[in-house]
Amino acid sequence: MAYQWNNGAFTNIDVADAASTPLNEIVATTGLPDGLNRLRIRATDDLGRTGVVVNGFVVVSNTSGYANRLVTQFEYRFDGGAFAPVDVADGGIVSLNQILATTGLTDGLHRLQVRTTDDLGRVGPVHDGYLVISNTSSNSPRLVTSMEYRIDGGAFVPFDYPDNGIVNFSEIISTNALAIGLHQVDFRSLDDLGRVGPVHRAFLIVSSPFVGGVEHEIVAAEVFIGADPGVGNGIEIPLPQDGVFDEGNEDFLQVYTDFPVGYYRVGFRTQDEAGRWSQAEYDSLLVGPILVISSAGNDAILNWQFPDGIDQYYVYRSANTAGPFSVIDSTTARTYTDTGIFTLQDKGFYYVTFRDDSISIQQPGGTPVAR
Repeated sequence: MAYQWNNGAFTNIDVADAASTPLNEIVATTGLPDGLNRLRIRATDDLGRTGVVVNGFVVVSNTSGYANRLVTQFEYRFDGGAFAPVDVADGGIVSLNQILATTGLTDGLHRLQVRTTDDLGRVGPVHDGYLVISNTSSNSPRLVTSMEYRIDGGAFVPFDYPDNGIVNFSEIISTNALAIGLHQVDFRSLDDLGRVGPVHRAFLIVSSPFVGGVEHEIVAAEVFIGADPGVGNGIEIPLPQDGVFDEGNEDFLQVYTDFPVGYYRVGFRTQDEAGRWSQAEYDSLLVGPILVISSAGNDAILNWQFPDGIDQYYVYRSANTAGPFSVIDSTTARTYTDTGIFTLQDKGFYYVTFRDDSISIQQPGGTPVAR
């Protein structure tokens, strides 16, 4: 291993094998000046190849021991100007706004740098910060003469609000045209000196374009199956007889046909008298042959649903869910009564098929019909 100070000559150094060694224990700093010094290190392997140079920096302080030093001077400057010394009370924590002179600084953001000197005459590092200056006379509150907002980075829109009041922004911000979801809202104000205040950012979730707290009438409704075709493109739901959904409960029944057997995702939404559509509400729907089994005395009664055009059904029964199933009867109707079955066995499993056995309908497995 070899190291170099401040671009001088490299100095070879022995490092203990298979160990991690802190540099401050093996690198000589004698003769280095106080302050920041550049340190470069490199290694050579057993084939004589020298590796890449690794750069770093070391702050050297030649103070003997680790005793605390006394700060003898404090100074500051604004915006890269000359440093100005300032007296600081001993042993105390001082608020900068009580000791820094800001007279003559313009309104806005300024760069503030501070540094100290210790009792050995060593100047410490410079600490950077920023200060916002407002030259409003006195500490009295300023009057806000205008407020404005913007949504999702658009243009700012001014709005009026009552004096000395607490304003609910949801009552004065127009959200009807916003898409459902998350939006970014920025607010800012202007005071009676014409100064624009900082932008305050918040987030707004639009869950529905309906204005809260105001009653509305539903003048249209639609339903759609599967993919959303877009607002206004669903299957129209007829209005009640009075022409509007304007009561807490509106009873209606609409039959839709010609859907193949299977599961469907069904969407539903409504429109109010202002032409605004609600967000879609979803449910699921099963279309298919459903076998319903009930009991009456000692009889099991089977009913099923299926499209027209089937001229013969076969009814199968088993004492176990895994079978074997045997044909107990056939019928052209969509109902069958298994007479007196409860006197013969305590549970039974059924399914019904077409004549050609192309499809079957069966009660879910493991759900016996028991008396």
